[in-house]
Amino acid sequence: MQVSKTPIAIDAEKCVACGLCAADCPLGVIVHKKTTGEVGPHPRRAERCFHCGHCMAICPTGAVTLTAFEGREATRFRRKDLPGLDAAEALMQSRRSVRAFTEQAVERDMLERLVDLTAYAPSGHNERRVKWSMVATPEAVQRVVAHAADWMQEKVDEKHPLVQQLHLRGVVRACRAGSDLICRNAPALAIAYAPREGATPGEDAVVAAAHMELAAHAAGLGACWAGYVTHAINGHAPLRQYLGVPEECVVHAVLMLGHPERRFGAIPPRMAPDVQWIDGE
Repeated sequence: MQVSKTPIAIDAEKCVACGLCAADCPLGVIVHKKTTGEVGPHPRRAERCFHCGHCMAICPTGAVTLTAFEGREATRFRRKDLPGLDAAEALMQSRRSVRAFTEQAVERDMLERLVDLTAYAPSGHNERRVKWSMVATPEAVQRVVAHAADWMQEKVDEKHPLVQQLHLRGVVRACRAGSDLICRNAPALAIAYAPREGATPGEDAVVAAAHMELAAHAAGLGACWAGYVTHAINGHAPLRQYLGVPEECVVHAVLMLGHPERRFGAIPPRMAPDVQWIDGE
């Protein structure tokens, strides 16, 4: 393989000089010299590479690698093996917010697979700064619930506006009485957070969590967004410390995860989206 000090390496023996990698690079860090057919990193712009992998994905011969991936090659796929729009539509329309779970634990291998899939979610400027805290046992989830209830009680005592808005008084009362309205007795939680600074850290975290939710649904799991926990982590230092969320980060999404106690068999209607069509001047 061609030795290169840049983030991009091109195997001269595999390269057919088609120029697709150069044409599709969003930052123009690969050059295709049409006069000579030579393809390679731009001498001045190559260091701008943000490792999106477009060059690897579009190369028909597997000639391109990125040094950030330590020599790992792209995985080929066949379009006929991808779900069509009908299958994707059925998956998205049948997704439900699940708030009743069995006592069955979610296997660690499955949680790891779900987290790994979020690496393929879109990310602003490909910064990929979203991090995860995975609460992987029912016992750990209940510690989160206890911390969240403490935060809620603090808000109640302060007479904070969130008390009325989020019905915190009733939720705390129910939790103290043994009814978990915070995490619904889910056996696992996935917590997405990101640094305060960046291109689109909040959006990236929410999109990554949405990808995880759909992947969980495809795997036969149930998921629900845990807004109470999101608020509690960002406002309660003991919970933040328990979950290992750094002070310079913000939690943007929390998912309850588990095996659904009940299965849905129909897709209810939805109100049509409010759309404006712009067709010309």
